[in-house]
Amino acid sequence: MTQEEMDRILAEAASRPAPHSLNPAVIERAKAALPERLAPVRPLASPWVFALLFVAAFAAVSVLCACLLGLRGLRVLNGLQRAVIFPLLFAGAGVAAVASVHEMRPAGGRQIGRLALAVSTLALLSAFALLLADYDTQNFVSEGVPCLVAGLACAIPAAIVIWLLLRRGFVLDLPAAGLAAGTLAGLAGIAMLEMHCPILKASHVMFWHVAVVPVCGVGGWLIGAVSELLRRR
Repeated sequence: MTQEEMDRILAEAASRPAPHSLNPAVIERAKAALPERLAPVRPLASPWVFALLFVAAFAAVSVLCACLLGLRGLRVLNGLQRAVIFPLLFAGAGVAAVASVHEMRPAGGRQIGRLALAVSTLALLSAFALLLADYDTQNFVSEGVPCLVAGLACAIPAAIVIWLLLRRGFVLDLPAAGLAAGTLAGLAGIAMLEMHCPILKASHVMFWHVAVVPVCGVGGWLIGAVSELLRRR
C-alpha cells in the first residue's frame, strides 16, 4: 500500500459522518485511554550493538563466576581442547545473541531460538565426544550434581542481565524470547564449568555440563509462557 492510498483512506474515513448510535460512555472511556501528552522515545541501538552486548554479558558472567569458584578446569585442558571448546561456546553464544536480538523488535527477523538451542547442544556433544576419551561412570551422580547446580547458579545472573537488555526493546513473543535468553544463559553456565571443573570424563561433561543448556533453554521458554499467560489476563 502506498502513502497516497493510505492518505486517501484516512481522508474518506474522516469525511464520513459519525453514527448517532454510539454510546457516550464508550466514547468517554476511549478518550480516557488516550494519553494527554506524547513524548518522543529514544530509538533502539543497532541490532549488532545489542548482539555484542549479549555476548559480552555471556563472557563477563561466565568468567566472573569461574574466577570466584576457581579456574581448576582451565588448567587441565590441553591446547587442542581449549582451541575447540571455547570458540565453539562463543559461536553458540553468538547465535543465541542474534536470536535474542530478533525478539527485541516487532518483525525483527526469523525466530531462531530453537535453532540456537539445538545447534549449541549438538555441537558441544559432538566436540566433547571427540576431545574426551574417558567414559568412566564411577561417581557419576555424586560428581555430576554439584556441576549441574553450579552451572545453573551461574546461568541465573546471566539470565538477569540478558533479560534487562531484552527489556530495552519491545518483546512480543515472551516464550520465544525466554528460549533465546535461556539458551544464552545456559551457555554462560557451561562456559563457567569448562573453566572451573577439572573432571575430564566424557560421560560427566557430556551429560552434566551440557545439560545446563537445554535445562536453561526450556526453563526460559516455560517462564516466558507463564509470563505471556499472565500478561493476557
